[in-house]
Amino acid sequence: QKDAFQSVFDPAEKMKRLCNSLRTFSSALAADKKPADLNQIVRAVADTLNAGISKHLRFEFGDLPPAVVDSEEVQRVIQNLLLNAREAIAEDGNIIVRTADLGEKVEVSVQDDGKGMSRNYMEKELFQPFHTTKSGGLGIGLFQSKKIMEAHRGTILVESEEGKGTKVTLRFPAAKAEPQISQISQN
Repeated sequence: QKDAFQSVFDPAEKMKRLCNSLRTFSSALAADKKPADLNQIVRAVADTLNAGISKHLRFEFGDLPPAVVDSEEVQRVIQNLLLNAREAIAEDGNIIVRTADLGEKVEVSVQDDGKGMSRNYMEKELFQPFHTTKSGGLGIGLFQSKKIMEAHRGTILVESEEGKGTKVTLRFPAAKAEPQISQISQN
């Protein structure tokens, strides 16, 4: 009985710790925001990935104004999207990363030609913690990514079709120039 109890207690404690870390994770986001070049952030993430994914990547970088972001957190989001895309594609599959200046927003998209997701999964489970389409996955990557984007006052949009692939688009507010204060002297 003691062994049976312990085999239930240990995983329950792990889940409790994971849930607590997710709760505190949300409150400490976007704490170190600074103007940054999203093209450089994407390139830095790509440079850290192994060659197994690099051969599938294609980049289409636009000219971007800076975005005010916590670079480390945005790197985590992009890395998660690239790894998800790699797991979804076939051995000869492709992943395209695009960036674009939309005026008030700066956009990064990751598109793959992989398995895609069902409409039902996208409507009911996509950003829910502990829901995943991957065997062995925890289902917290997109949940965390969404929380990070919300903390940056940005958005994450997902388009997917089973058998055709997925496109995930991140939109960040563009950094605006500080307003110039003109001093009017009165004589």
